Amino acid sequence: MIETVRSDLDLSLELRENYLNIYYKGNSLLQLSESSGGLYRAQIHPKFLTGIAPPLTFTEETVPLFLQTIPQLKQNIVRFGKRSLEIEYEQLIIRANNLEMHNNTDYFVVDRQYTVADGRFDLLGFCWATKGRKRYQEVPISLMEIKFALNAEIQNLHEQLERYYTAIKPKYAEIADELQTIFRQKLALGLYRQPQDRLEAMATLQFAHNIEQFQFIIVLVDYNHNSSLLSLPRLATLPFANQIRIFHSGFAMWQQNAKSLTSFLSEEL
Repeated sequence: MIETVRSDLDLSLELRENYLNIYYKGNSLLQLSESSGGLYRAQIHPKFLTGIAPPLTFTEETVPLFLQTIPQLKQNIVRFGKRSLEIEYEQLIIRANNLEMHNNTDYFVVDRQYTVADGRFDLLGFCWATKGRKRYQEVPISLMEIKFALNAEIQNLHEQLERYYTAIKPKYAEIADELQTIFRQKLALGLYRQPQDRLEAMATLQFAHNIEQFQFIIVLVDYNHNSSLLSLPRLATLPFANQIRIFHSGFAMWQQNAKSLTSFLSEEL
């Protein structure tokens, strides 16, 4: 199972407390839980089983049979899964930062759809800045919220982040420990595709336990800058405003976002 995920960059495996999920296009292709007698039970959305009958009890003998059905499961997810570019972008962000080794980004994702009380972050990870990067560093946890296009929820981001901050404040040290454990498990399973020397250095990192070092990341995917949905003044009123980072991402193109060659050259001078 792990080898299959490693070899297919369109799949993402997430470790939970007592089960694991494999995602494709942001949809759960498989939920696998341990049951009695050393067996493992699979849960797959009935719509994704259209036309196929993979084994749902996993043993050494049945896993190869399940793996043969993954291409058809993928096709069924395309046909019947949630048609939301927002959840697809979540998985693309994981791929771009964890699995594309030539990107050498500053951010790495550890988990997705992480729930704390009444808050659920789309992605959780950490920032390991390229500048000054070294082994045994303490790195800040990054809690990421993804919003696609003109999602109406963007206008209430200040309320959402405030609610999330309130939820994590009593247990931020516990969250840091849990993420550290998941991260090291994923490293051991080879779920980060990075150069070997970078992987060895990543294994030495420590997650910061100070909530004032946490970063609250807003990723606006294909957000139209002509919109007034995003209220920066409201975000600025939050007591942790200096910990908020905003990324603009995606493929939609607006002329006002383009820079002339002259502008780029003047910045370099």
